Amino acid sequence: MTLVVVITVMSAVFLVLGLASMHLLKLYKLQSERIHTLQNQLSALCEGAAGTDDRILRFEQTLAKIRDHQHAIDLTANSQPAYDHAIRLARKGAAVNQLIDNCNLSDEEAHLISRLHGRQENQPGMH
Repeated sequence: MTLVVVITVMSAVFLVLGLASMHLLKLYKLQSERIHTLQNQLSALCEGAAGTDDRILRFEQTLAKIRDHQHAIDLTANSQPAYDHAIRLARKGAAVNQLIDNCNLSDEEAHLISRLHGRQENQPGMH
């Protein structure tokens, strides 16, 4: 009788161990699949990040070019009012020295504006 009880207990233990082993094997397979899926997702993210880095670099380069261009435009736009003011003064008969002092022009710029826009009676050879 004790042999039957021992065999029954051992059978139960083996059955429990077998079921536990099967459960652990299923869990292992499921975890392996999840790990593989996560590895694939991580690879895709890394590839996307590498492409994003390139796009960000190109964007920053384009932005720097646009800033430089805007700066050049700003410099041109800032100098234009001085020329407009100098032309108005020249038309009113202002001297070259006044154009230089009032409009912050170079000597050559002031002479050119005076010749192009100054009063005709003030220019030599013109009557």
